[in-house]
Amino acid sequence: MISPTRSSMDATSRPLAQWPTHGWPTSTPEAQGLYSATLAKTFDVFHDHGVHSIAVIRNGVWVADACKEGIQSGILQDMKSVTKSVTSALIGIALAEGKLKTIEQRLATFYPELENDPLKSKIQLKHLLSMTSGLSWNNDQEESSTEMMHAPDWVAYILNRPAQHEPGVVFNYSNGDAHLLSAVIEKVTGMSMFEYAKSRLFEPLGILNVNWNHDHQGITIGAWALALSLEDMAKLGLLYLNEGQWEGKSIIPQSWIRTSFMKRITLNYSNGTQGSYGYYWWTKSLAKGLNKGSRKEMDIFYASGSGGRRIFGIPELKMIVALTANTGDVDMPESLLHHVVQAVRSNKQLSENPVAFEQLQQSIQRFASIQPK
Repeated sequence: MISPTRSSMDATSRPLAQWPTHGWPTSTPEAQGLYSATLAKTFDVFHDHGVHSIAVIRNGVWVADACKEGIQSGILQDMKSVTKSVTSALIGIALAEGKLKTIEQRLATFYPELENDPLKSKIQLKHLLSMTSGLSWNNDQEESSTEMMHAPDWVAYILNRPAQHEPGVVFNYSNGDAHLLSAVIEKVTGMSMFEYAKSRLFEPLGILNVNWNHDHQGITIGAWALALSLEDMAKLGLLYLNEGQWEGKSIIPQSWIRTSFMKRITLNYSNGTQGSYGYYWWTKSLAKGLNKGSRKEMDIFYASGSGGRRIFGIPELKMIVALTANTGDVDMPESLLHHVVQAVRSNKQLSENPVAFEQLQQSIQRFASIQPK
């Protein structure tokens, strides 16, 4: 747990007074326009919902976190499909460096054996990024992913999947599409995607404690298997919130981040809401009225992994909420986000509330002591 200090930093300050490359600046929630009491209630409500860790950041300042015992500061956690959003970032970096020419490049450029297939030969990188490659992929009980893991050559397994649809037409969530992009990154950079990520993305952000597994051929797994700490999840969220800028440098092109968030697919969710999928990033709008004075919907972006791993970004509030969980309740992460948003009361500094701040500390202690179901 990162302990907040009673900073009086102006909540509206920009650019960031202190980038969290070597550690997050901290403050009380009130210093960033949030109510400690509302955050305390949030942590109490969700301590038994399978949540392992939560972090709330506003204006680039760490205002609160709650972690189960054993998941203290710096502990690596499995990101599941949040990994795909990092894969997307690395595609953008490779484009900026000229390693990749364009997302319209055909996959057959890198795998000439696809040239003779009338559908596979049309697959472009952008189709892999939007899960519209047309390649068959069975997500029922993770059938295709399991078969891939047991195959001697993962890339060969994916390339040999039947082409069911014209590329770019039908959305089908595919771990295979994401893994192919990792293989492409390795071909054009001459290094594994993990090594490429270390030098181009992780190290500039001060992400030094990180793990990312690979397949039998040593190709970094493009769809899952990245492990990060809660603090470093939040760094990635902040990087995207600031449109790729970090300490005055462009880590990811602003244009690529905006492209990544563009609506490619529209999805209807079980809770009656609607969202969109871009290039391995999800977007949607939060209902108006969630926080005091809000009269319109707020757009959010997020990286999503199964079980409840999320990196949420809310540009209008200059806020990041990162969480890890292991739950079958697909609506829980957004419900938690709603509670956190309700804690926002101003874009300016609030008066300190020592009583409420103590309530928050107590709720953080309770959260740690109650083990997830």
